[in-house]
Amino acid sequence: MSALKLVLWGFLAVLDSVALAFVVGLVNPQEKVKGLWLVVAAACIYVLAFRFYGRWISRRVVELNDQLRVTPAVLLNE
Repeated sequence: MSALKLVLWGFLAVLDSVALAFVVGLVNPQEKVKGLWLVVAAACIYVLAFRFYGRWISRRVVELNDQLRVTPAVLLNE
């Protein structure tokens, strides 16, 4: 994983933490929850879950492997 991707995922995780802090009320307990922070928190959670949990499912549960199963296009092209 390149350094730029690592920084991007780290930034997304920090943004999610800040958004969740605003939603839960850790930053300003007296202030009402703004809808934008809720949308940002949900979007960050969905993106992070899709990225990391999806990778885990594809590797551990489904065990996807391009080497084992050859597609019909590759078989007929040979």
